[in-house]
Amino acid sequence: MKLSRTVSYAVRATLQLAQNGSSSPVPCSKLASEGEMPERFLLQILRVLVTHGILKSTRGVEGGYSLSRAPEAISLLEVIEAIDGPLTSTAAPAAAEQPVDVQQMLQTALRQVTDTARAQLEAIKLSQLLPPPAFPSVSLPTKTSEPRPVTPPITPPLKPLEKADTPANETAEVWAEKTETRG
Repeated sequence: MKLSRTVSYAVRATLQLAQNGSSSPVPCSKLASEGEMPERFLLQILRVLVTHGILKSTRGVEGGYSLSRAPEAISLLEVIEAIDGPLTSTAAPAAAEQPVDVQQMLQTALRQVTDTARAQLEAIKLSQLLPPPAFPSVSLPTKTSEPRPVTPPITPPLKPLEKADTPANETAEVWAEKTETRG
């Protein structure tokens, strides 16, 4: 789906206002400079968005534009249709030799595509298009001048040795006695 430059600027400006997060109005000049958009053209776009109830404008020295609703309540479809009009499907005029039923099937298919696109664009809210909030930095504890006490590792108790007939498990004395008696 290709968006016109006008729609692209409208989406960009509404996202800037959504990201701003405050209810205080933002002047058009600030939106234009931060969004790298031509100010006079953006002003026309913002007026259209006000007319469609997406933005509200405030006059005066502290005036500017702000979202009329929360970013979670404004869909991408609303912004697109405010600028370009309703999203509809239109097929090219049919050739005279094309049967009527083929024309109807094409119109039905295009209408289904348009309905699906409208539903998907309606489901995308401005809040979903914003970057995730930055987490506040966590300060780690600094090194203290007092040394931390070192605790010895906990070891399991040793099992008593069992007596066996192999030289490896016998004490040296018992093994020596056995070897003397053999010799």
